[in-house]
This record gives sequence, C-alpha cells and structure tokens, in this order.
Amino acid sequence: MTQLSTLQSIGANLTKAYHKEQKSLRTKTTKMVFSTESFEYQLGSLQSQILTIENVKIISKALALKYGINSIDKRRKSEALWLFSNHSNIVTWLRQNPKKRFTSLTALQRAYSLANKPKEEASTQEEILQIEDKSSEQSNVGHSEEKPKAKKKLTASDVAFETVLALDTNGISKEEFLVALKEQLELIEDNTKLDEVA
Repeated sequence: MTQLSTLQSIGANLTKAYHKEQKSLRTKTTKMVFSTESFEYQLGSLQSQILTIENVKIISKALALKYGINSIDKRRKSEALWLFSNHSNIVTWLRQNPKKRFTSLTALQRAYSLANKPKEEASTQEEILQIEDKSSEQSNVGHSEEKPKAKKKLTASDVAFETVLALDTNGISKEEFLVALKEQLELIEDNTKLDEVA
C-alpha cells in the first residue's frame, strides 16, 4: 500500500509539472510569435533578405554556409521563414482567436494552415487528421490546447495567465496595471454602494 501511495504522489507531481511546462510553452510561443525581436522572426527576416539578394527561391547548403546559418536546424529555418513571411496575418489570426495557444511553432503552423485552407480542402485535411488521431495516441507533441466548444468557466489562474500575457503583449508594466486595477475596483465598489443607497 505504501508503494502505491508513493507512486500516486509521484504521478500527481509529474502531472502538475507537465501542466506547468505546457502553460510555459504556450506563453513562450505566443510571446515569440508577437515579437519582431524574437530569434525566429529575425532568422526569417535574414532568410528573406538572402533569397532577395541572391535571387533564388530556396537557400542551398552553399548559401546557408556563405551566410553562416548552415548549422541551424533545417525545420527551424523553414518555420522561421514561414513566420516572417506571414507575420501580420498570423498575429491578426491569433488576436481574432485569443483562446488559441500553442506549445510550438510547428503546432501553430499546422493549425493556421488548416484554418486558412479553402473549405473543401480543409474538411479533407480534418478527416485525415481524425484518422491519424485514431491510429496514434498523439500525432504532434506541440498540439494546440484548444478549449472545448462548450464555454468553460475560467479559473482565477486562467484569468491571471491571460492578463499577464495581455500585459506583456501590450507593453504594460505590472505597476501601471495594478494602479488601473485598483481604480477599477474602487469604481465598482462606489457603484455598488450607490446602488445599495438607491
């Protein structure tokens, strides 16, 4: 019995660590996508300039070596170029879908591509993804953590997470936010007192 409770305790702790890690990855990916100072955006920008200067459609190994990016993973370079080339559309799409959060650029790219395909093609792609999901437990480690269709009530932690993310995205300091929050709470309190008097 002692071993069982120990294993259950370890399992519970690992689950907490997993959720914390996933939340951290979603925050990190979102910040990276919105920032034009991120490594991925800068790498995409560089590649775009190389393609223009060299007047080519693909960066060969020789060109990657020439510009010093040959040791960067090929998939990472590809995702960075995609992010740079579609940056304003991706940012707009994420702002229109504030509940969508992704644990990797790969997952974001997949979801964005699927959402922006023509209807007929998108439904075929969804069927393929459903078949893949049935054949394997997990098709992509960095999959989207979308909320179910039924609106779920947010926890205090969820609201705090969304608030911190919004502060970071909009460049608002914690101090500014706390002052504004205090003002809003005082306004609500004053209105409540007025309602009670009337």
